[in-house]
Amino acid sequence: MDVGVHVSLWTPEWDSPFLDAIDLAADLGCTCVEIPLMDPRNFPFGEVARRLAKNGLKVYCGTGLGAGTDIGSPVETVRGNGIRHLRECLKICADLGSDSLGGVIHSPWGMRGAIAPGYAERVASSLSGLADEAREFNVRLALECINRYENSFINTAGQGLALLRKIGRENVGLHLDTYHMNIEERGIAPAITEAGASLLRIHLSENNRGYPGSGALPWRDIIVAAKNIGYRGPWIIESYVTPGFAASADVCVWRPIEPDTSSSLRRSLEFVRGLVEKA
Repeated sequence: MDVGVHVSLWTPEWDSPFLDAIDLAADLGCTCVEIPLMDPRNFPFGEVARRLAKNGLKVYCGTGLGAGTDIGSPVETVRGNGIRHLRECLKICADLGSDSLGGVIHSPWGMRGAIAPGYAERVASSLSGLADEAREFNVRLALECINRYENSFINTAGQGLALLRKIGRENVGLHLDTYHMNIEERGIAPAITEAGASLLRIHLSENNRGYPGSGALPWRDIIVAAKNIGYRGPWIIESYVTPGFAASADVCVWRPIEPDTSSSLRRSLEFVRGLVEKA
C-alpha cells in the first residue's frame, strides 16, 4: 500500500511551487505524493512528470472549489466555471496516472451558513455529469468531508454517503481525513466502517493537525478499520505544523505543532508504515 505525504506540508502558500517537495518526499522514503491542482491551466506538467518518474513515486491529485467555481450555485455561469475547472483537473489526473481526483470538489472551501433548497441537487447533477466524463479517463472522484469551520455542506461520512446516493455513480466515493473526523464524527473507526467500499482516499493527521503518532488519535483502530473494509487506497499524511504563512493561517495554525519538519515527519512515516504492514 502507498504511504506518502501531501506536498502542501512544505508550501507556504496554496499555490506555491511544489516541485522540490516531490524530491523531499522521496528522500523521506515515501512511495507516493498528493499534489494540488490549484491552477490546472498553468500546471507544470512536464517537470512534475519528470520528478515523479525520477523518484519512482506514485501520484494522487486533489483540488478545491471557491465562490467563483461553486458547482451548486444557482448561477449557471458559476456552475460552468466549476465544472470546467474540475474537467481540466481530471485530464491532468489521467495524464499523470492518478486514479482519483480528491479534495473539496463538492462545494467551496470556506462555505458557511445554511444550505439553500436545491443546492445539493445542483451539486449532484454537476458531479454526475463529471463522473461520466471521469469514467472515460478511468479516474474516480473522491469527495472530501471536512470540519464545520471550513465548510458547512459536507462534514461527516454519513452526509457524504447521502450525497453519493444523489449522484448515483459508481466511480464517485469519499475522501476522509482523520483531523476533520476527530471533530465531526462520534468515532473515527466507526465512520470509516460506515463509509465502507465508498472510501477512496484517506488523509492522516493528528488531533492537533500534527504528524500521526504524536498526539491522541487511536491509530491502530483507525488503520484496522480501514483495512477491514478492504481499503486499498493511499495513506497520505496531510499535517499543518508551521505558523507564519498564509496557508497555515487559513487552517488556523498559530503555533509550532511539531519540533521539526524532517526527523519528526520521518518517524511518523515509519510509524504509519509499520501499522499498515502489521494491522
